[in-house]
Amino acid sequence: MDLIKKKFSVFVNLSLRFLFLLILLGSIGLSFAVLIKLPAIDIVSVVLVCSAVLLVIMAIGYLTYKYIKLDKNYKTILLVILAAAFIIRLLWILLVDVAPISDFRVIYKAGGQFAKGNYSTFKGTGYIARFPHLTITSIYFGIIQKIFTHNALLVVRLINIVLSTFNVYMLYLIGNELYGSKKKGLWIAFLSSIFPPFIIYNLITCSENLAMPFFLASIYLFMLVIKAKKSCKWLMISALLLSIGNLFRMVGPVIVVAYILYLIVYWQRKKVVKASISIILTFLIPLYITNTVLLSQGITEYPLWKGREPAITSVLRGTNLKSIGTWTVEDSEIPKKYNNDYKAVEDASKAIIKERLTTTPIYKLIPFYIAKFIGEWSLGDFAGMSWCTDILEILNTSADLTTYVSFYSQIFYVIMLFFLYRGLFNKKQYLENKEINLFYIIFCGYGLLYLITELQQRYGYIISFIFVILTFSFNEEVFMRRLNWRNFLRGTKSNHKNIVKG
Repeated sequence: MDLIKKKFSVFVNLSLRFLFLLILLGSIGLSFAVLIKLPAIDIVSVVLVCSAVLLVIMAIGYLTYKYIKLDKNYKTILLVILAAAFIIRLLWILLVDVAPISDFRVIYKAGGQFAKGNYSTFKGTGYIARFPHLTITSIYFGIIQKIFTHNALLVVRLINIVLSTFNVYMLYLIGNELYGSKKKGLWIAFLSSIFPPFIIYNLITCSENLAMPFFLASIYLFMLVIKAKKSCKWLMISALLLSIGNLFRMVGPVIVVAYILYLIVYWQRKKVVKASISIILTFLIPLYITNTVLLSQGITEYPLWKGREPAITSVLRGTNLKSIGTWTVEDSEIPKKYNNDYKAVEDASKAIIKERLTTTPIYKLIPFYIAKFIGEWSLGDFAGMSWCTDILEILNTSADLTTYVSFYSQIFYVIMLFFLYRGLFNKKQYLENKEINLFYIIFCGYGLLYLITELQQRYGYIISFIFVILTFSFNEEVFMRRLNWRNFLRGTKSNHKNIVKG
């Protein structure tokens, strides 16, 4: 590795050590916060139930580790994991039935209007017209409601679990390529099959469920190219898949930038310009074609990337110190205050942002952005349970399903973050396995984006797979040897004999 690559890798790694330490500490703090609000009897029941579930999972994980170590039939193991992932997700959507709420209810209803030929929400000051990045998702829901008139919501959720199970498979492939080990690929598949957000969000009518499979497939193909297992032409397929995913959840440009930055730093410099141009063009063309078709058919009034409400309003909400960058009535009423005049709203937003950033002392701004960063990434379910808040009595206590699942998700997440953080100190990975830096760069990109814009924990869900992948960047062989008490006892006896001989 030449000097530039090494310095860049070290800089990114050191930055992430600080950032992930903040996330880890924030997650631990939130774990206690979930319990503090409960009566004593509920704390006991929640802790016991969640601990029992975690112990069962750890036991299954240990048996899986032993089986993987003994059996070389990886395909069978993978099929079992995929089947289990599908069944867990199916049980979740069948046992917990909640209707779409808040923004997701509006998006789903917009799809219903589209199915009836009513495009009003896509025009004027309609919800989708203000936030046109939701257009394709709404149309998708509309098509489902048009075809399945009675059980449309169930069909949407069934498609979600199929796509979510596909994500488990894609993560297996990515893990296999990233670490050069089918065993680690299987471990990543196992973890992603039980990762709480990957299960919880199957109930929710959100665009991330549709975009994530395309994002993962794109990243996988990109990895095959940079590892010289596919020709450069496959970069266009990778960019095309990313573009399709971006139509559902328009944060794909962050990954495009990550691709190009990775190519510049780590790849063949003679091919960087040509490869970058092909990625950018292939990514943009489907977006422009889709936008043109929608406008020409009279379905939409505004471009998919520029709605009636300026994007700067998200940054406006993200700079509100009183709410730590979350949504407030005060900021949300700015467009209404200026009669939804695009230029007036944009100018007013910029003026407020400038005032907030220039008049606030630096000793207040720094803690604000640290708190905002922690708030974005420290929630174990990525706010999934807050979008399906169905009250359900468990074990005759007043604690509801949300509390149980939230606490379990939080503890699960803390354990993952511990191993992820440990992996950041594994020099073999970030200095020798240069492909892992792609995921570091992607996370940094989204970390910066969400630091600037409105704070919503669900925004991080679209790249939550990075946490699953990086969990196994530590040296598991060393860890398992240290975990094995028999080796520990042997080592103790050996040391004792040497002392006696000495």
